[in-house]
Amino acid sequence: MRPITSAQLKIIHMLLGQLDLMARKPEIVYSFTDGRTESSREMTLIEAKSLIEYLKGSQEKTTIIRRIWHLAYESGIIVPGDHDERSMNAAKLDSFCKQYGTVKKAISMQSLKELKRTVKQFEAMYHKRKDKQETLDQIEALKGYINIFIKHEDYERAAEAKKFLDKLTEEIAPKRKKAAKAV
Repeated sequence: MRPITSAQLKIIHMLLGQLDLMARKPEIVYSFTDGRTESSREMTLIEAKSLIEYLKGSQEKTTIIRRIWHLAYESGIIVPGDHDERSMNAAKLDSFCKQYGTVKKAISMQSLKELKRTVKQFEAMYHKRKDKQETLDQIEALKGYINIFIKHEDYERAAEAKKFLDKLTEEIAPKRKKAAKAV
């Protein structure tokens, strides 16, 4: 069996450092060598290749999980805070994914393929929330204009602004309310 190359050794150490797993290196190496050694220098070429592929997949998973956390924060699902708040956020996010997620699993239990589906869902939710917030901002601005038009006794422009306001309000109304109005 061919031993690990120096390039592979450097890549393993770099990836372990990036993933903040250097402290767990002996147990990781131990598991990839089927209990033969805890030293990365004693790994075989094939074992090292397998570990590098695993760590690169972990790196991609970590990047996607961070993206999901960011989108969840931006969407108002989780809130910033200290270590205790982070634990609560992890529980909230897992609960949300189990109940409403496309995969119906906790984030830590999802494969790379499943995480990619989950991040697409969170991106769609984020964009929908952002669009709704922009519409709400437009509604507030229109209300201000309507008040100005009324104050200046420009009732025609106030009526036009009111029509546009009603249209925007209808756009953001929950679908259940839209269906009830149609009946």
